[in-house]
Amino acid sequence: MSPSTPLAWAAALAAAAYPTWDSWKTWFEWSSLFAAAVTSEKEHYGGTVEGVVGCVRLYDSIDRSPFLPLRDDLATLTELTTTWAVPVLIVLVALARRHSATAGPRAAWVLALIALVRPLSTDYQGDGICDGTLSMFTPDWFEALSRGWGLYELCLLAAALLVLLASGSPAPPISGRRALTAVLDVLVVYGLVALAPLVTRDESLRVGLLHQLQLDAIRDHPARLLVLVLPTGYLLWRHGRQRKG
Repeated sequence: MSPSTPLAWAAALAAAAYPTWDSWKTWFEWSSLFAAAVTSEKEHYGGTVEGVVGCVRLYDSIDRSPFLPLRDDLATLTELTTTWAVPVLIVLVALARRHSATAGPRAAWVLALIALVRPLSTDYQGDGICDGTLSMFTPDWFEALSRGWGLYELCLLAAALLVLLASGSPAPPISGRRALTAVLDVLVVYGLVALAPLVTRDESLRVGLLHQLQLDAIRDHPARLLVLVLPTGYLLWRHGRQRKG
């Protein structure tokens, strides 16, 4: 083991931990600030002061992209990933399996994927208070995406590079056919999910597959489980074809 290898692993752990540390730190700061503001308002006014801003948007200006369920699910996954320090766990698993020729490169790919997906899954807003959400794949959305990369993504990419260097294993080539098949499967599944609101006239179904699996949603609306029938059937059919092939 090279003398610099332990330092590389330590640096990878620190870089992977920064997004989680900063998220929790920001959450505690906002909680403290909110509590202080509420206390101050009660002391000066005897209660809270509420402000209401009314905005009217045309129906045609609302984003109705079929990719919204996919984006919302990716946003949920990336938030959970950051909150529960998944990047740190990935680095620790790679460290525990440092003698494996594939553990390091695979961990690096996953860290890089998290860094790339995070800006793509962000719900970008316009500059004005009443602009609302920017429609996906519009010029304004691409402009916001170009400014959506920050320190979190830099830390995750740095952690991925450090894991590769520390493991000393070359990055394995990605099968183009396998990657393309996976992307097409994801698009088909979420395309089927996006059709659900058109059939059921239930706009709440636009929030993705993860929302359908929440216990509260299933308890209140058991029929929403039917939304999962077509995607599940498609995946079973694809898996069956692959096994026969």
